[in-house]
Amino acid sequence: MNRIGDTVGPMVAGLIRRAGAAMTLRRAGVPSYDPQTGDVSETTLDIALFGVIDEVETGHTDGVVRRGDRVVTVAARDLQIDPAPGDELVIAGNIHRIVSD
Repeated sequence: MNRIGDTVGPMVAGLIRRAGAAMTLRRAGVPSYDPQTGDVSETTLDIALFGVIDEVETGHTDGVVRRGDRVVTVAARDLQIDPAPGDELVIAGNIHRIVSD
């Protein structure tokens, strides 16, 4: 980070924790196959974090963000991986798919 990021980053992360909601960033792992049992097990990587959720009231002209979508802001310093399309956010037990980063 730079000097501004080092100074402001912890403050922003603290504000997001106080004003935001607890959520889990979930990424599907590579399925594994057990040849002895024939079972396929799926793994996931779960990362706990906090984010501020904004409801989209009107669509954007680019068509990517539509009315009813949610935009979530998280502190970059809390991320262990970069969210990518196909990942999920679990918020209050509800699963939301990330469609754009």
